[in-house]
Amino acid sequence: MLNEIKRIREIEIKNKDKYHIILVANVREKTTGFKDYNGTSVISEFLTLNQYELIIKTLRNCGFEVSSYFDENDFIKDCITNDFYKNDDKQIIVINTAQKGTAVGRKSLIPAFCDQNGLWHTNSNAYIVSLTRNKYHCDSILQANDFPVTKEYLYYPTSGWFLNKRPELGEKVISKLNGETSSIGLNNKNIFNYKPEKDAFIKELANTYNQPVLVQTFVEGYEVEVPVVIDGDIIEVVLPVGISVNNEKQLNNTILDYETRKKLRFDFYNFQKLFPEISNDLEKCTIECVKLLGIEGFGRVDFRIDLNGNYYITDVAANPHLTKGMSFNYAFQENDMEYQKMLEVLLATTISRYNRRLR
Repeated sequence: MLNEIKRIREIEIKNKDKYHIILVANVREKTTGFKDYNGTSVISEFLTLNQYELIIKTLRNCGFEVSSYFDENDFIKDCITNDFYKNDDKQIIVINTAQKGTAVGRKSLIPAFCDQNGLWHTNSNAYIVSLTRNKYHCDSILQANDFPVTKEYLYYPTSGWFLNKRPELGEKVISKLNGETSSIGLNNKNIFNYKPEKDAFIKELANTYNQPVLVQTFVEGYEVEVPVVIDGDIIEVVLPVGISVNNEKQLNNTILDYETRKKLRFDFYNFQKLFPEISNDLEKCTIECVKLLGIEGFGRVDFRIDLNGNYYITDVAANPHLTKGMSFNYAFQENDMEYQKMLEVLLATTISRYNRRLR
C-alpha cells in the first residue's frame, strides 16, 4: 500500500530547511468575530487547541519552520500590507483548514488567494474545493458519469422542490444541508419515510441555515470513508475505513450526526480486513471519482453500503480532516505510518505538484 506515495515522500522531504510552513486554522476559543448559525454551530469545523498544537508540534518535530494564524483575514492582511512572504528566503507552503463563518465557498478563500499570489498550498484549487462542498452539484456530475449515487432531491428555502421533484411517498430518506460538513444541522430527525407533511421540517431546516437542503434515499448498513492521496497521475488509496458507533459496525439507521461527531462517540475499523472484495470495488471507485473531480493532495470519498453489498457515494471531501483522531490518520496508522509521516506525505505531494509545474 502507498508504495509510490512513500517513494515521493522520501524524495521530496529531504531538504526541509528550504520550506516555511504556514498553518491557517480556525481554533475554538482563539478564532473570534465570525458569523454563526442559530442551529448547530460551525465551531464543529474548527480545531481544538490541543489539535492545533499537535499539528504545530509535529511539523516542527519534522524539521520545518512553522508559523500560524487563527484567522484567514489576518494571514491575507499580512501578505498584502507587509509583502512579508514574498521576501522570505524559503519557499512558503500554506496548510489551510480555515473556513470561518457561514458564507458559501468559505473554504476556497485561502486556495484562491494563494493561487492568485503565487503561494504554494496543500489544498485542491478553489473551484474544486467549492464544487465538493456543494453536494448536489458534485453528485450530479458523478451521476452523469455513472457513479453509484442514491436518488437525490433538492429543496430551496424560498421556492421549494427543485423542478418539483420530490421523494416517492414512503421512500426512506435523509435530509442534509447542501453546503455543509461536520454534520452541521444533522440529527436522527433528519431520517424519515417521506410524506408531504415532512416538507415543513425540510423547509424549516433550509430557512434556519439559509441554504438548500439535499434529500437523499437513505441506505441502511455500513458507513465507510476512503482516504486517498493524489500526486498528479499517481493516485493511491490509503485504506477503506469503517465507522462504528457504540461498537456496532453494521449501523443500519445510525448516522454520524452532530452530537455523535461533537462528542466523538464513534470509532474506526479496518473495513478491508472484513470485506476485501467490496473494499477493492470501493478503492477503484474512489480513484476514478477523485480523478474525474480533479482533487489534488489529500481527498476522501464516503460511502454507505447496504446489506447486499451495494455501495453508494454519499460525500466527497477535498479537504479531509488532518487531526490525529480522524479516519485519514487511522488509515495511515494501519499502513504502519505514524501521524508525522502523514503530514510529511501531505507536504511531499504538494512539493512534488509545484515542482512539476516549474519544469
